[in-house]
Amino acid sequence: MTTVRKAERTLDKRVRGVVKFGEKLSLHSSLRVGGEARYFVRPETVEDIKESLAFAAEEDLPWMVLGNGTNILFPDEGYDGVVIHIGPGMRAKELDHSRGRLWVQAGESLGRVIHFLHSHGLNDFDFLVGIPGAVGGALVMNAGIPEGAIGDLVERVYALDEQGELLTLSREECLFDYRESRFQRERLIIFAGEFAVGEGQEWDLEELRERRRRQPLDRPSPGCIFKNPPGDHAGRLIEQAGLKGMRIGGAAISTLHANFIVNEGGAKASDVLRLIELVRERVYREFGIELEMELEIVSQSRGYEGGSSGTIWN
Repeated sequence: MTTVRKAERTLDKRVRGVVKFGEKLSLHSSLRVGGEARYFVRPETVEDIKESLAFAAEEDLPWMVLGNGTNILFPDEGYDGVVIHIGPGMRAKELDHSRGRLWVQAGESLGRVIHFLHSHGLNDFDFLVGIPGAVGGALVMNAGIPEGAIGDLVERVYALDEQGELLTLSREECLFDYRESRFQRERLIIFAGEFAVGEGQEWDLEELRERRRRQPLDRPSPGCIFKNPPGDHAGRLIEQAGLKGMRIGGAAISTLHANFIVNEGGAKASDVLRLIELVRERVYREFGIELEMELEIVSQSRGYEGGSSGTIWN
């Protein structure tokens, strides 16, 4: 038995959830791009996450956390480390109506949370309608719309540090800002969040859905590629630069919304990266504006090289 096989058997025994080897990351990417992960773990408990971190440390391997696979670009070469997928195994939620508190595990999708709240006559998460992804990734990116973000509802976030120590963080300690949070800058793993509910404002759901209809939801896409610069929109700048519909390989700038890159078939991560570089260069040349990445870019062995250095995404 090789050392690699021994390591595989060790990880399989230590984790209660699902463990896979050589898992295709394209299967877990909304863009349908990416090579294989050396180790792929789908935890069912916080203890599973701790064991995965311990295994990575013992084997001197990099690790990263995956949510629903939106807002992420995996490399064509794959990931030579441990991918911890906070997903189907961690979707529990509890509502304390009397206190106006909702507790949700990080793997639950935003859509299912919205439906759950509606079943209890609550609309606090309605502004997130149509946003793909899981609660954990939404907290990392402080997902939302111009009128509000998920961080506005946070009471507490529950996370683990690299050593597996439990942290309970207040809203202020999360350092939420426009599409930013503390979790993009520190190696912390969100496993649950607690939110204030019951005092939500009324949202025009049809207007929110109409906004989503202006996005290319019928094609594989990671979501918005760039953050909006102050006082402007990245999509408008890209369109004004004449790049709408531009294609490299199987990747193309959407003709519906220019801040989206879609997979037209057979796209590679290298195609997407070349397209991103072209957009940034052209927009800077035309308008003198440097577009900041919202998309997280993963390297083969070091994790993120894009929008942040954090550890989880949508």
